[in-house]
Amino acid sequence: MSRSLTVLLTLTLLAAPALAQTVLAQPVLAQNVLAQTGIPATPLPSPTSPERPAVPAPLPLDTPPVNGEPAVPSEPEAPVPVKPVAPGRPAALPTQPLPAQPLTLSFEARLPAVVAGKKTTIAYRDTLLITAERMASVRQQGKITASLDADLKAFLARLSAPAQGARFEVQPDGQWALVQHDGFTVDADAARRALKAVIADPTTSTITLQPTAAYAPKRTLDYFVSRGITAFLAAGQTGYDGSSPARITNIHVGTRAFQDRLFEGKAFSFNQVLGPINARAGFVPGLVIAGERTASGLGGGICQVSTTVFRALYGAGLTITERRNHSYQVYYYDPQGLDATVYQPSQDLKFANDTGGALWFQSDWDDAEKLLVVRVFGKARDFEVQVKEPNVLSTSPSPPDKLLPDRTLKRGERKQVDWAAQGAQIEVERLFVRGGQVFKKDVLRSRYKPWPNIFVVGK
Repeated sequence: MSRSLTVLLTLTLLAAPALAQTVLAQPVLAQNVLAQTGIPATPLPSPTSPERPAVPAPLPLDTPPVNGEPAVPSEPEAPVPVKPVAPGRPAALPTQPLPAQPLTLSFEARLPAVVAGKKTTIAYRDTLLITAERMASVRQQGKITASLDADLKAFLARLSAPAQGARFEVQPDGQWALVQHDGFTVDADAARRALKAVIADPTTSTITLQPTAAYAPKRTLDYFVSRGITAFLAAGQTGYDGSSPARITNIHVGTRAFQDRLFEGKAFSFNQVLGPINARAGFVPGLVIAGERTASGLGGGICQVSTTVFRALYGAGLTITERRNHSYQVYYYDPQGLDATVYQPSQDLKFANDTGGALWFQSDWDDAEKLLVVRVFGKARDFEVQVKEPNVLSTSPSPPDKLLPDRTLKRGERKQVDWAAQGAQIEVERLFVRGGQVFKKDVLRSRYKPWPNIFVVGK
């Protein structure tokens, strides 16, 4: 799908405020000002009033001579004309230079989207801000400087990025929308001409760019709509603070199988979606629970991914067909009672996909915060799923520390490989609510063994 748009470069002119100042430079103006304030003004002499004659009176005839010469009357002084100033019209000062102001290059377009199950479009904007100080420097040079040209090229390249497949994005109001990021074509020459005009015109503060053409990605809105995937169903989250680099690597590798991943079918299998756990897939050796201890094994940490996927699908209301909790409580998976272990090929995590449509996974990790999030989208449901807080029915103390021989360590060397955990029985209740009424509920039960501190000791 493509659409042709006309490029529009809008230059918004900001009128500079007029500079004016009242000047009381003439007596007449001072009277006007006082009259406007209601304060009585002392009458000032007029140039033609009797008290100040325009022509001085002649000297008397009997005026004695000066230095033997008769006194000659001097020429009268011409009065200084006073230009009247209209009331309320103060004299204006010369216009001052406009203060420096920033420049905003703004790009605006519309993106195809599905919001609340309906096709529509949403606004897309991107901006490049040039500070007032920088614009003042550019205008002094009277041209597009090298650094400004580099920023403009980077901005135009960002706007002309390739189209991206449609996916779900959270909106400013907190709601999820399916958004199709079309690719755009922008007239770079027109943008430069507009920028040159702005450099010559200090009153301009905004340049608005619009695409000249748009083209759709391969994965459009119809890819989802045709499969009934229009709504956010649920998200699962776990933390992995304290994980080793090897464990984090395996979390990344496993999570990639659930990044922008479509699942079509009625029986979901974690191991099937994940694929083989081997070195070719990128997995590395890490700690796994094997029998009565934690040991090194390929793909150690993959249960972080299976637990997070479990929480997403469980919160979405899918029916569990196979799930097993860990042997003991693992602190990575707090709150307890909502974990799922996998071990290929014997142990899997399975759900019945009873949503009436396909499923779409979007997953992300944050190594700075040590958080893993798996989100699942699908067909909109007419009910709400509520997962209650885990209920601890009983606990049992952890047993005494356990020592295991390890020939890889030096004689007498001691290393802790497991940490104590209480045994527990935990239940989690899941409610299905429609119209404020619970129409269905189920209970998830987990039983954890008491676990000791385990140390390996060199022999």
